[in-house]
Amino acid sequence: MIQLVANTRSREYPVFLSEGALEETGKLWRSLGNRGKVVIITDDNVAALHLPGLEESLAATGFIVNAVKVQPGEEAKSLGKATALYSGLFDLKTRRHDAVCALGGGVIGDLAGFVASTYMRGVKLIQVPTSLLSQVDSSIGGKVGVNIPQAKNYVGAFYQPHMVITDPALLETLPRRELVEGLAEVVKYCLLSGDDFFSNFEFSYQEFLSLNMAYVEPVVRRCIEYKLRVVSEDERDFGRRAVLNLGHTVGHGIEAAGAYQAYSHGQALALGLLAAVRLSEQVFMLPAEYGERLWSLLGLLGLPVKLEGVSPDDVLTAVARDKKADDLSANMVLLKSLGDPVINCDVDAGLLRSQVERLVRGD
Repeated sequence: MIQLVANTRSREYPVFLSEGALEETGKLWRSLGNRGKVVIITDDNVAALHLPGLEESLAATGFIVNAVKVQPGEEAKSLGKATALYSGLFDLKTRRHDAVCALGGGVIGDLAGFVASTYMRGVKLIQVPTSLLSQVDSSIGGKVGVNIPQAKNYVGAFYQPHMVITDPALLETLPRRELVEGLAEVVKYCLLSGDDFFSNFEFSYQEFLSLNMAYVEPVVRRCIEYKLRVVSEDERDFGRRAVLNLGHTVGHGIEAAGAYQAYSHGQALALGLLAAVRLSEQVFMLPAEYGERLWSLLGLLGLPVKLEGVSPDDVLTAVARDKKADDLSANMVLLKSLGDPVINCDVDAGLLRSQVERLVRGD
């Protein structure tokens, strides 16, 4: 069992990483001195696959276990559903020393984390991520929240979990599409980490797609370690943590322009990464080979390299409204070189438009 440690100003907590870690959840939570009740929040799809094993693990070590299910999908990440969950926790007599356990992907992690952060002004939180995106990114770092009708993640908090259980074996139950979409976040960390990680993944991506755990676990670990380092330096996103938004400015714009229906987060991020790397060529003279290699890798992974069904004008309008923007700049993250990101880049509007239009051409 690999134990990584998150060191933040608000809390230090362990991230356990191992194939089969789900079965050890109860023992690991007990080893941290915890007692009482654990309320598992999950969705119907994940519950059918992983809830019995998690319940058994917790019950076997003496915890009182309850489970609450929500419908799958982004629609669950709302203030209305959070309110319903508060009532559920109240009816279960959940107290401050008890825990909420998020079992699922990014939606469940965000929703359950937000509920844990606000119910009784904060109960304990366990994250058990089941998707690739949540394992390498969203389950750690403490960003939790819900959506409002106008936009995603506009209501939220920074609330670090008390424990994270990352079991790469759970990825074997993912639909192929969800696995591929999560790989966009892995590619992001390859670009942020440096040419060695990027080159290794280019060479071995098929090992990941075939879920060879001897390769998957080290890749997941490296992504987690990068994020833990960044979050330890900038827990509340005042500076360095912004590097994690590489590709997200245009990516979020594509999601919003498509009304969150045309492109999933991973698909939109892939296109956003391509735009960011190509802008880095123009702004920081990043060698053009990286854009070419990224375009090729995304295609091999099954991620989009062409923007279809969404207007470039709508994308640019959404970029201007992004919550990371200010009145003067879209505050993009670009790369001087692989492994050397630069935050708060004020990109010329003409350059940005040209790259969004290039995505439409797909070249």
